[in-house]
Amino acid sequence: MKKEKMNDSEFTQSSVPASQKKNFWEICVVWIGYVFVVTGMQVGGTMGTSTNFATLLKALAVGSVVLLVLGTFMGLIALKTGNTFGMLCRYAFGKIGSNVISLMIVVTLIGWFSVDAYMIGQASNALFPALQIIPIAIVAGIAMTATALFGMKWMSKLSDIAVPLVLIFGIISIVLSVKSTGGLTGLFAIQPKNPSSFNTLVSLSIGSFVCGAVSFTPDVLRFAKNKKQTLIIMFLAMMIANPLMIILGAVGSIATGYSDITFVLAAQGLLAPAFIVMILNIWSTAQGCVYSGSLSLANTFRIDRKVLVIGFGLAGTIGAVIGFYNYFGTFINFLATTIPALGGVFIADYLVKYRKGYPSLDGDDIPAVNWGAFIAWGLGIATNYVHVGITQVNCIIVAAVFEAVFAVISAKVSEVKKASSVGMQNA
Repeated sequence: MKKEKMNDSEFTQSSVPASQKKNFWEICVVWIGYVFVVTGMQVGGTMGTSTNFATLLKALAVGSVVLLVLGTFMGLIALKTGNTFGMLCRYAFGKIGSNVISLMIVVTLIGWFSVDAYMIGQASNALFPALQIIPIAIVAGIAMTATALFGMKWMSKLSDIAVPLVLIFGIISIVLSVKSTGGLTGLFAIQPKNPSSFNTLVSLSIGSFVCGAVSFTPDVLRFAKNKKQTLIIMFLAMMIANPLMIILGAVGSIATGYSDITFVLAAQGLLAPAFIVMILNIWSTAQGCVYSGSLSLANTFRIDRKVLVIGFGLAGTIGAVIGFYNYFGTFINFLATTIPALGGVFIADYLVKYRKGYPSLDGDDIPAVNWGAFIAWGLGIATNYVHVGITQVNCIIVAAVFEAVFAVISAKVSEVKKASSVGMQNA
């Protein structure tokens, strides 16, 4: 019993007990560590070279609200159940069907991890040209996997260091960028050569952290003690921390003309002093990818979490080596297309299907495959190709509506079957 408990100290297969809930600061720092990520700056850099600053802020506002809604609902679900994202997938998609979603999220997180490992190699090469990108990326991948083995405790310690330092250097970068453009008036006056559509910008904004809002949130917020704690943390993350990271990258790219944050910092003369901060920041987020990825894998493979962590880290490091980073823009668009609809399914379940409470995962109430959830998710994704309004918002609504309808129909069918069964017994 003791050994089993020790091997599952991160509660990969059970709800987090009340005695293991964390205080506000501990969860908040870990969660902001997830959000304060250099890849968010990278998205901001792409947005900054694709539009003017005023339009960027409008698109960012829309994207942030969408992420807040998704993240808040996922946080409330995690608070209510104490379960990981992988376990929550069983409620929505069935005991076997959940494996499809868990594995998709794992592949997504491996993609993020590979980008993080590559960026450490890239930053090291930019500052020390003698250091080759790939060997450093391999070392970084191994090191980040090693620290992720220690779970939430080490993540909290690393975030304690990384979060305030990133904030300090980020503000310095913004000040330098605004000065170089002639002040705020000059910043707002700069126009891109090939502007992107508003929908594309919103898509980038949402894609910057949609995977985190949907899949990371339960893995961290299940340790929250109450609803107030959950709501405050999600607001700080989605409406302040994530937008700030995007703005940092965007302002720097507008000022320097570079969309890559490494070259932005180099152009501003900040790469050397910010190097350690940048590494810590990437490291903190990559740990989160490994942590959540291993928890999702635990939904499919009932083996020791440490084995899953090592397997995840190996796959992510290989991704860095083969150049997954070169498909970063395509990757962000994929996330913005598929994951918001997934959130819509979970929201509908919370508001309709399980509004009275979530049943035990060990009982017979959970089907092997919930085909209605897959259909709702698919219809939500398809809505991305109907270009009316904000496509990501539409796909969330469509997926949620259809999942709610299927849930009501399923409940009615169950009631009829139950009544018929009782009638036959009485006869």
